Order: sequence, then C-alpha cells, then structure tokens
Amino acid sequence: MTISDKSIILVLTVTSALAVILAPAAVAEEGPSEEKAIERDLIWSLLRAEDAVSEILAEMDRSLLEASLALSLVGIEGPEAREVLEELGRLGPFVVDCITIDLNGTILEVAPEEYSFVLGERIDQQEHIKRLLSTRRPVGLAYIESVEGFYAMDFASPIFDEEGRLVGAVTVLVSPTVLFGDALAPHQPEGGAKIWAMTPSGTIVYDPDADQIGRNTFSDPLFREFPELLAVAERVKMERSGKGVYRIFETARGVYWTTVYHQGSEMRLLLSVDL
Repeated sequence: MTISDKSIILVLTVTSALAVILAPAAVAEEGPSEEKAIERDLIWSLLRAEDAVSEILAEMDRSLLEASLALSLVGIEGPEAREVLEELGRLGPFVVDCITIDLNGTILEVAPEEYSFVLGERIDQQEHIKRLLSTRRPVGLAYIESVEGFYAMDFASPIFDEEGRLVGAVTVLVSPTVLFGDALAPHQPEGGAKIWAMTPSGTIVYDPDADQIGRNTFSDPLFREFPELLAVAERVKMERSGKGVYRIFETARGVYWTTVYHQGSEMRLLLSVDL
C-alpha cells in the first residue's frame, strides 16, 4: 500500500509519542528491541487503519457523485430514480438505505423497500442537510439519530438539473459498526490494544467492545469519575492528533489519535493500549 505524505509525517511523530507511552512497560517486560517492535507494529496498524477508512470514504464520494449525475438525468422520483438508489446501495454491506430528497428535505424515494415507511418524512432540520442545501456541496460523516429509528452515519450529495439548478439530494445511510468494524478488523493490534472511532464531541461510534458504542465520554456516568480520561477526551475534542495517558478502573492506558477528514467533517481514530 502506498503511504501518503501525511502518513509518513505521522510515522515520525507517533514513533516518539508511542515511545513515551509504551517505554516503561515495554522495557520492564521485554527490553529495548522488543519495545521497538511493539512501537512499529502499533504505528503501522493505526496508519493502515486510517488508509482503509479513507479508501472507503473516497469510494463513497465517487458512488454518490455517479448517483447524483444519474439522478439529474432521470429525476429524483419514480422507478428510474429507485433503480439508481438500488445500485448505490450495492456500495457495501455497511449501507442501510439510500434516499432522495427535495429542496424541502422531504424523502421522495428510498431503497431498499423495507424502509419505505420513511417516505414523506422531512429531514431538513438535520444539520448536515441544512449545510448541503445552503452550500450546495456534498456532506458526510454526519452521526445522527435517523428517521429510520437508530443512530447511524449519513453521507449526501446535491442533485442539479440539466440547467444547473439545485433540485434535491441523494443520501447514503451507513452503519458505523459495520463500516468501521470491517475496515479496522484487519489492522486491530493484538493483546491489550485496540483501534476505535469517536466523534470529536466524544461519542464513540465504533469500538471492538460493543458495550462502549454510543456512549459519550463527556456525559456518560461511566466516565465521570475519571478526571484523567476526561482531560484526554478534551484534548481529543480540540486537537486533530496527539497522545495521552490516563487511568481507568485501576488500569493505566496510553492513547494516540489521528483524524479522518471527509467533506468538511472529521472523525477521530484512536489507538489505545493498556500499559
């Protein structure tokens, strides 16, 4: 896999960062050479995970663009529009459904048919849809409570008619558990380490420990008694990359994070390791 310039820079920074986090435990248990091997494996696991997620998001963009161009020709409502949505839904197993909306945010078409109960619902109050309709630009990585009745991530692209006028949008609703689970699984470290995903505002959208998914680091009672954890979470919220150490339930844990970008939105990828 080709590593981007950004990833090369990340290698250089995270090497020293993880050395600080891991050195005491590694030296005590295994020695300097084993310590370096641990560092290298963890660093590349995080980098490969970031690249894997970025590849999926790039394919999401391409597929949404193709769908929006097709819908500009056949219209955003009717059998031909549903065929476009059905094709878009084949993007991956993480797709929940695909819809078209008009300029009022009203859902006109949906695929698959099992979600037809959302037809006629309005989603114009969702922040990412507001942004799309005002900027006329694609949006994504929006973690929302969907009209389908559960939390998911939404991606959307504007649709223009042949005269270049905005007529609506096409969206893909995605299961973050499936998307991140499939993308990160090949790169998950062994032992007391894991890679997971969180919004900058602290909501865990994916974790190998399913009990953590949906929890918000700042508001969940589970985390309130751990000030070191909350301090690191505040840094994760404000900083796009970094490292930290905190203690939770008598376990010292190191964490390093980086950011996946998509259409003006961000998602944090974190690697945590028990020390």
